[in-house]
Amino acid sequence: MKIHPLNCLIAALLGALLAYAVAAIDSNVIKGSSAVGAFLSLSLTLAGALGISYADGRTGVNVRIVSFVFFIAALLVNLLWAWFALSQGSYVVTLSLVFLLYVLIAQAIYSTRQ
Repeated sequence: MKIHPLNCLIAALLGALLAYAVAAIDSNVIKGSSAVGAFLSLSLTLAGALGISYADGRTGVNVRIVSFVFFIAALLVNLLWAWFALSQGSYVVTLSLVFLLYVLIAQAIYSTRQ
């Protein structure tokens, strides 16, 4: 596994721009929480998809696909909470569960030996 710093920086900047967009359209009073949650979830999943290369090609493709799928899922969760103004507790719990499920699946794929 090799981390590419420039690709990780690009993923973080894209995550920051999308987090700003989520905070800008957020009609709830939890703009700070939604901005931080959106930045962390979007940046980390996008960094897993774009910023890391793997020695095994099959593992790399599988982890990238999982990362992109959870990037889309995190984006949808953030947009739903921004549009429908749901509670902060449910936002934190839902986004944390989605992110932890991503980490669990990505780690399981990475640790398999074929």
